[in-house]
Amino acid sequence: MFNPKQHFGSVPAGTSPVPRHGVDWKHKFSNWWGGATIASPTMEVSGPAKQAVNAVRRFLDDPAALTRYYLQDMDYSRFLIRQLLQLTVETPVVFDASGTASLLLASRLCAHVSAVGGRFFTITTDEGGSLVPAALMGRNPNQMESAMFQPTSALFYQAEPVLPYPPDVTPTSKVIGIGRLTNDELVQSIKEAAYSLSEGGRITGCLVLPHVTKTGRILPVRAVSRAVEELKADGIQLSFIVDDIQGIGRTDAESIANPVSFCDAYVFGSSKALGGLLIASTLVLKRELLEAFLKRIETGSMKEAPPWVSHFQFEPQYEDRFPPHLLKQGAVSIPEVVAMREAVRCHFWRGVGETYSERRQHQLALVTRLRRQVVEALSAVDGIEVLESTPERPLVPSIICFKVPEPWSPNAFKQALQESQPIVTPSACIGRYVRLEIPEYRSMPSVDVLVKTIRSVLASRS
Repeated sequence: MFNPKQHFGSVPAGTSPVPRHGVDWKHKFSNWWGGATIASPTMEVSGPAKQAVNAVRRFLDDPAALTRYYLQDMDYSRFLIRQLLQLTVETPVVFDASGTASLLLASRLCAHVSAVGGRFFTITTDEGGSLVPAALMGRNPNQMESAMFQPTSALFYQAEPVLPYPPDVTPTSKVIGIGRLTNDELVQSIKEAAYSLSEGGRITGCLVLPHVTKTGRILPVRAVSRAVEELKADGIQLSFIVDDIQGIGRTDAESIANPVSFCDAYVFGSSKALGGLLIASTLVLKRELLEAFLKRIETGSMKEAPPWVSHFQFEPQYEDRFPPHLLKQGAVSIPEVVAMREAVRCHFWRGVGETYSERRQHQLALVTRLRRQVVEALSAVDGIEVLESTPERPLVPSIICFKVPEPWSPNAFKQALQESQPIVTPSACIGRYVRLEIPEYRSMPSVDVLVKTIRSVLASRS
């Protein structure tokens, strides 16, 4: 078993110390907890995160100890993530400030490796509340120069841009609306978009596809992976990035096992179903993709680029290969990464069974039973229309979406629900849908209270 306290006896030769930049970190902690969370996480997550804050405070005047602490905790975090995802030790695991930042890094990295002739395209999807149109505030993802979210507790954080596109590349973007498409139709739409945008293979691109959408719909990432291989066989160079920010913690073990076996890059975040803090994410890359990118940098392709790499974002053997001018005067924020690691660890061991696969089956069966109770109760309320799972549009059990009758807007209805007793957890609305969640890391409030509250809210405008 990995022991982070014994893994690094001293700081490896050549390792740069944790840099100090801007306002001293002691002054950044005054509102750290309030800015780092979107909900009250469990003690299993919040406790270690606060311990990380205290550890960094102790080490501020001892650069060698602080650097050793960073190396140990980052390495241990990568160890647990590789265990969860069944990755080899050689698979690169990269940390970032948010899921948005990781997705931008992955797509632009692909552009640096594969773009030819100054052109590159991205294909994304939308169902009325997906990441690109919503979290990026409706802007074309190719126009984003920095992440939407930034860690409030970053160690002397320097808010510089994420990895820029190659200076000679003019990217284009295609968004596929998936609301009316079955999964089979989605696969076909992706292939058609790739053929069209690539102009017969003359232009390269990447596909960013969520594994699970905000309404809980499970998209066919394995079928899409096979379609991408078919496209490559026809001369269409399309990189495949899986966005599992909504899906991690909601599906079975097999669906996320060794993700780089079916995609080029895989992204997940700390919050959502894992129950961690908001601002932390993980990007898993195919090793050959990262190697190709680093070789381009080593040949001088980014001589004029701004600093975009945070210290400890990449593993030491990769960070050492970046030229100094690309390194920010700051490091990734360790409390959020520690919280993400602990959320992963708790998720891995949650449930009954000898293996992770068995424990996931136990947990999914439990959540499915809870979902059935909620759906049956909601369906008995006049005017409520529940989104149901179908073979063509399967849903994860832990997300329940329903439409409310006119004249209610989903956001107004959700706000009215939250003003009363604790109910099954509501989250951001998606189009006309109000969304409820059944988190595995805390007990579900009373279904009777939920139904009583909904009926009361509906009656207030009758």
